[in-house]
Amino acid sequence: MSDAKQIDPDATTLTAADTFRENFSFGDVETGAAVAGNTKAAASPASPNPTTREGKSPIRWVAGGTAALLLIIGLAVGLPKDNDTLETSASTGAAAPGPGVPTVILDDSEDAANAGANGPGGMSPFEPEETTGDTALLTWPEVISPTLPPTTAPTKSPSSSPSFSPSKGPSASPSTLEPSKSPTDEPTSSPSVSPSNKPTSEPTKQPTPEPSKSPIVQLDMSSWAALSWKFEPSASPSKGPTPAPSESPSKQPTPVPSASPSPAPSKKPTPEPTTASPTPNPVTDSPTVPVNPYFMGDEFVTNEELGIEMSAGLSVRLIAKTGEKVQYADGTESNDRWHTKSDAAGIIPLNPENPLEDGYVYVSNSEEGDGGGGVYGLYFDKDGNMMDYKTLLTGTTDNCGGGITPWNTWITCEEYEKGQCWQVDPINERALVTKLGGDGGRYESVAVDDRITNQPVFFTTEDHEEGALRRFVANGNDWDALHSDGETTFLNILDDNTYEWTTDEGDGKQSAADYFPNTEGVQVHEGKVYFMSKVTKTLIVLDLENMTYESETTGKKFYGEGSFGDQPDQNLFGPTRKYMYFTEDGGSSPGVYARYGSDGTYFTMFQAIKGGIHDGDETIGIALSLDHKRFYAGIQDNGYIMEFTRNDGLAFE
Repeated sequence: MSDAKQIDPDATTLTAADTFRENFSFGDVETGAAVAGNTKAAASPASPNPTTREGKSPIRWVAGGTAALLLIIGLAVGLPKDNDTLETSASTGAAAPGPGVPTVILDDSEDAANAGANGPGGMSPFEPEETTGDTALLTWPEVISPTLPPTTAPTKSPSSSPSFSPSKGPSASPSTLEPSKSPTDEPTSSPSVSPSNKPTSEPTKQPTPEPSKSPIVQLDMSSWAALSWKFEPSASPSKGPTPAPSESPSKQPTPVPSASPSPAPSKKPTPEPTTASPTPNPVTDSPTVPVNPYFMGDEFVTNEELGIEMSAGLSVRLIAKTGEKVQYADGTESNDRWHTKSDAAGIIPLNPENPLEDGYVYVSNSEEGDGGGGVYGLYFDKDGNMMDYKTLLTGTTDNCGGGITPWNTWITCEEYEKGQCWQVDPINERALVTKLGGDGGRYESVAVDDRITNQPVFFTTEDHEEGALRRFVANGNDWDALHSDGETTFLNILDDNTYEWTTDEGDGKQSAADYFPNTEGVQVHEGKVYFMSKVTKTLIVLDLENMTYESETTGKKFYGEGSFGDQPDQNLFGPTRKYMYFTEDGGSSPGVYARYGSDGTYFTMFQAIKGGIHDGDETIGIALSLDHKRFYAGIQDNGYIMEFTRNDGLAFE
């Protein structure tokens, strides 16, 4: 056994009231100041004249109990503004004093200094009468982070300074003014030690200004009194999500944030804070989609079934094929099969007086030889639905090219040594040889200049190395004009880029041999004649007014996908005359191409897949529907007749 002196517990034990009485005076409850010298007395259990339970008077018991009760109430509800030092003491993490150990209360002089710095009358920056929004944070820059974690329960009353007390649970390292570099998946800190039943703070008198899209702002801490709200966002997000501001002040406590981190904002600064008002002219992230997405040659779309590549923005369907019956829109089909060796074609309105209301005919040549050729008609309603298929002319040979008259008939030309040019009327279903071919020849195509109504001028090409370009001035402007006498002359090219019309067919033949052998398609527009020499791959343009000419190599100036490298054949102006379309004879990928205006740049509309099923073939039958929204073209040997439309629903140009 130890020789330590035994102490009677009944003689030395102090009650809570004793401890309180010996450490505080009644006046000190108001100020919270410690009584000098009492610490030593309280800490010494062997002090003389110990006070026992039996020695206390009733008055002292009542006084001590009242003081203790007041202290407990003060600690529970929070002391007035002067006692904020108690809260500061708790927030520093000091352990609660045990029995017999006096509680040390800090001087509130620092609070008084802070109050003076916060504004007139020592108001706290969190008081609604003096500050609003984020300005309340600026008096404590050493402890704030860009995003403060909200408490899970409201506190009873706002403190005049931010709390230093840690949460009960583990917390992350305190953040500084510089936000963290990346978000975290950790939830926000636990609630404070003493939650209360009132909201965190009273609502401000004015709503907080709308924030910018970026959740974090870089504050200028130099002078909160002259704070500017045009902040640059930080490069990294905060550790916790920033709640969206409410439209008006709310008395409800701040909601518990999600544990999921907010997405990282853009690193590009926002020049000005955004507002809730819509922008009168919103700016989109990309340019407005053009109304006309189709442009020839930019990109190819392949149709393996038809063996072609076509410019993006087009759709195609096969409407007829050699040896097969034509399928009508009403579900029936033609009695006859589509003709062989389809070639040049044109569109004739069923009702010239009202062409867009009564449909049209796609007239198509057959280039079969030895009397096996002819002309056929595929009839459409006004909406482009196939209604009928008829034979219009038979017994002719090598019907190759042709053209349309001002009175809506079709001229078909026979391409053999004694060939002629026939006029075909698909409405009245009649056909008759014309005066255009004279004694006969290997005729190809026809175009007309009808600026003088009663004296239309027809130009006829001949696919021969000495095939003269013929000029026929008709008398009249109807069916009979091509079956009566007229004036025939021939083109004679001169050396100084001029030309003349001569009645000497020999000079015309020699000129063809020297300058334009084997001519094919021909078109007339605004006083100019456009025709091709296929063997030289040359486009010749005659100016009918000043009697001059010019020429260019077809396909030399080319844009985009594809190439126009083989023989030019038929040609056709679009409705706006912006483009002239060409077919191609021969090569591994024959196609249909377009020449842009007077610029001379060529584009691909479609072409055969190189080395595919159309290798060595020729494209034929180009024509436009009356509304210009359907472009017809074909490939001869495989007997395809196709219809192209634009995906944007617009007309071809």
